[in-house]
Amino acid sequence: MGSTVGTALVIAVLAYLIGSIPSAYIVGRLVAGVDVRVAGEGNVGARNAYHVVGHGWGVAVCLIDAAKGGAVAVALRDRPTWQLMLGGIAVIAGHGFPIWLGFIGGKGVATASGFGIALFLPAAVLGGASAGAVFAVTRRFLPTLIVAIVGSLAGAMLLGEGAITLGVVVGLFALTGVKRALDEPRMREIEASTGWDRAAGGTT
Repeated sequence: MGSTVGTALVIAVLAYLIGSIPSAYIVGRLVAGVDVRVAGEGNVGARNAYHVVGHGWGVAVCLIDAAKGGAVAVALRDRPTWQLMLGGIAVIAGHGFPIWLGFIGGKGVATASGFGIALFLPAAVLGGASAGAVFAVTRRFLPTLIVAIVGSLAGAMLLGEGAITLGVVVGLFALTGVKRALDEPRMREIEASTGWDRAAGGTT
């Protein structure tokens, strides 16, 4: 019992700390001198960095955030399912509530995506190809990310990936939806003060 509790604590703390690395905030400060918590839509994530700091920097933040989830998944994918699930929840919690930023963080979509990519790489290739086609046509960050996620999950089901592991990944994406709902009042307040149009990705 003691060893199980100890293992759980180690996984939770380490995964949380990995997730809490605020890449969007760091890039915003270093590159553009802005605090993404109060700029643009107010989200500490790749999409806000994409619009506020620059497209290339937004992609870089997306990759870094995905790598956080991927690193945790790779470390735990051969461990018992409860450890994989705990690590996934903790890395999303770290991204969404980083201690370094007063617990104001992003939603965790890129981090959850990286977690899923590490577990379902062949399916992620299919999803990535679909997303690439969407980006070539739209040049929009959000539709591209949505297609990548949906395509990867659909590919995982078609390739017969384990239902339990797939359920863990879907659960993590559900958590990002909860975080979005929690963030909505703060983001709307910031958007009202900055004149930010979320749909257009710019000021009105």
